[in-house]
Amino acid sequence: MQNEPGRNDRQPLAGIRVVELATGVAGPYAGKLFADFGADVVKVEGPTGDRARRAGPFPGDVENPERSAAFLHLNTNKRSVRGTPDLLGRLARWADLVLEGDGDETLGAWGIDLDDLRARRPDLVRVAVTPFGTDGPYAGWRGADIVTYAMGGPMHATGMAGREPLKLAGSVVSVQHGNVAAVAALAALTVADRHGRGPVVDVAAFETQAGSIDRRGGYLMWRQFTGVDAGRRGGHRAGVIPAGIYPTEDGYVQVLMAPNWLVRLAEDLLGDADLAARYRSPSWQDDPEIAGLLDDALHVWTLTRTKAAAQAEAQALGLGVMALNAPEDVIADLHLSRREAFRPVDHPVAGFYRTPGPPFRPTAPGWVLRRRPPLLGEHEDDLATADALPPRPTVPPSATTGLPLEGIRVLDLTVVWAGPYGTTLLGDLGADVIRVDNANLFPTATRGAVPRPAPGRARDLGELWGAFPDDDPGARPWNRVGAFIVHARNKRSVTLDLRTDLGREAFLRLVEQADVLVENNSVKVLERLGLGWEVLTDRNPRLVVVRMPSLGLDGPYAHYIGFGAHVEALCGLTHLRGYPDMDQTANASTYHMDPASGTVAAFATLAALRRRETTGVGELVEVAQSENLLNHLGDHLVDASLGGGGRTHAGNRHPTFAPQGCYPCAGDDRWVVLSIDDDEAWSALCGALDAPDLAADPGLAHAPGRRARHDEIDARIAEWTAGLDRWEATRRLQDAGIAAGPVLGDGDCWTDPHLRARSFFRPNGSEDLGTIEFPGHLWRWDGPPLRWDPINRLGADNDAVLRAVAGLDDAAIDALRNAGQLRFDYVDAAGSPL
Repeated sequence: MQNEPGRNDRQPLAGIRVVELATGVAGPYAGKLFADFGADVVKVEGPTGDRARRAGPFPGDVENPERSAAFLHLNTNKRSVRGTPDLLGRLARWADLVLEGDGDETLGAWGIDLDDLRARRPDLVRVAVTPFGTDGPYAGWRGADIVTYAMGGPMHATGMAGREPLKLAGSVVSVQHGNVAAVAALAALTVADRHGRGPVVDVAAFETQAGSIDRRGGYLMWRQFTGVDAGRRGGHRAGVIPAGIYPTEDGYVQVLMAPNWLVRLAEDLLGDADLAARYRSPSWQDDPEIAGLLDDALHVWTLTRTKAAAQAEAQALGLGVMALNAPEDVIADLHLSRREAFRPVDHPVAGFYRTPGPPFRPTAPGWVLRRRPPLLGEHEDDLATADALPPRPTVPPSATTGLPLEGIRVLDLTVVWAGPYGTTLLGDLGADVIRVDNANLFPTATRGAVPRPAPGRARDLGELWGAFPDDDPGARPWNRVGAFIVHARNKRSVTLDLRTDLGREAFLRLVEQADVLVENNSVKVLERLGLGWEVLTDRNPRLVVVRMPSLGLDGPYAHYIGFGAHVEALCGLTHLRGYPDMDQTANASTYHMDPASGTVAAFATLAALRRRETTGVGELVEVAQSENLLNHLGDHLVDASLGGGGRTHAGNRHPTFAPQGCYPCAGDDRWVVLSIDDDEAWSALCGALDAPDLAADPGLAHAPGRRARHDEIDARIAEWTAGLDRWEATRRLQDAGIAAGPVLGDGDCWTDPHLRARSFFRPNGSEDLGTIEFPGHLWRWDGPPLRWDPINRLGADNDAVLRAVAGLDDAAIDALRNAGQLRFDYVDAAGSPL
């Protein structure tokens, strides 16, 4: 039954039927997003269950497939059955969506005739969630979280020079893979609903990392422009713009500042008038003493405060300092508790625990915990009868097709990285994305670190903000900087000053013609501009407003300033990564949160638009980026809730599987990673190493024994890999059925034969850029081609958008231009070009 117009009385994905064949992390996380927001998800497991049942972490390190924290987190609101060919046939006729994995986690492996199924159910969507995709030189290779981060992500630039590169903590890489798969799946379902033909989708972990993880996109642009790979920058170092972890009386804080905060930092927080004067100088970047002076002053300041006091004092001044928390601290955090970011679960085997709640909050009902994680095969009797799985009727496909967001208009008020990345994905799916900038206010960290880098000093701004084609910022650096252009396709650009009545009214004319508005500014920005929810929905009741605050729209920390690295520290990710023999100050900043938040914002938008089709009205969707990140760390947070606290940075090791690590190969700074996830893989590794003594050692036959002797095993593996090229080591290990891969630098990634064979990199550009290559779309499908429009340039579409969309006449446009709002260049408060 459809909702009555104007009513949101069903979850946004209610009525969708999902069969989940994929196991482990990525596919089940995609299934979790569907299940938690209303879909009916049937999880098909093998005789011993989903791989996540043996992944842990386990309370007290006592292995029990019903107490694996990873499984408990990933499988709320699902039904579990052990598969049979007959059951799979009935499920395939019942489902709208099938989430497949690799190996035997496919319909074909269960004996389903795919051609016959396609003829009977042309609307069925199938999504392959695999490490390397369904074709290409590496298709069929085994993957693991560490493998796809090593190859697709910036692992080569994570850690300390001279030491092994480091993975991110937990399984966040695989969760992001699942996050992307969920977006692709919901987009494909929209195509099927509209046109009767469900795309077959291919989502490769390797490509989701190269296009959407951590710093990789910006680093790839740096490599293309400079010919130099980003380097490992771990270990505390002084900088003119501070970015690092500082010790406090009782722990650590993450410090990360924007350039326009530095005078305030020196003067108001540190009380250092001399340092503030140095930062006021036009040549502050060239001051040889300023970095050391600031670093010394920050150490004195942090070491005389607790981490909570340092966070509160800095944030009261709008400065970027946040506490670095362990998982047990996160669960007890006041702000997260007030916002009910964790929800209680009572499980018949695991007992009572708390699990991360909604990664985003639409207008109720949104995320609902209807069902605890299932026991293995718990729902087989429920689904045994013929009427338990009524087949979907066959609907002939239409003669036409189109992208899922064709005809949808999105207003983009986003900043920095997370928001712009999300609207890029909406543009890929066909939306008309109109980016609105204020040319009278330079957006630091969005279109560059500074408007114009000092001559010859662009590279000094680092790999993200110092990357320009031909090493030249050009006449308009904001249209050329690598960290902006990598997520600037598929958008039109207009410039309006929303602080003025003239600019605000022009913007509200655009609101009247829009379907979606996305923003990720500080929580009070929209209200200060006179653009709160009531104003927006009064002008357009069908508008979906997606807000992406770092820490939520309410709660004790709602007003806090936070970049990705800050929130990663607050939510436990930073605590869990790093070398086990070094303290936290050795950790450099990572930025997993930004693309992860942008991806889930795209999913949230698709879900809200789906519900609008039945309700007829828009809604406010809150994407608290911190709470999305909690879901990426759900395995460790559930573990802590079950009493597994005290875990800390473990380098490249896994809490359960062993061995897992990064090992040196022949050549300078060449490495290979591997992960052994069961005893059969251990036997295969012993064979590859030609180590019969290891294979015969009963103390190493199972993972607990191998974990206890990890150092010894690591030494044997490193002895073997040291004499091999990283690719030769990879091939030998993969031929033996072991998840392994080389650590790829940025240049390696650009030339990788698998990515090239799958046409991952694509040319694009603009008048300011010329034509260059970019990381491509995050998935492939046999549906309508995803959009790939040019990179937007500041103000390039002012006249076209304001006439055709806002409906302004010549006089109104001239008034905006005469007021200095329609520009191609940023200006200062006096109206002089920056």
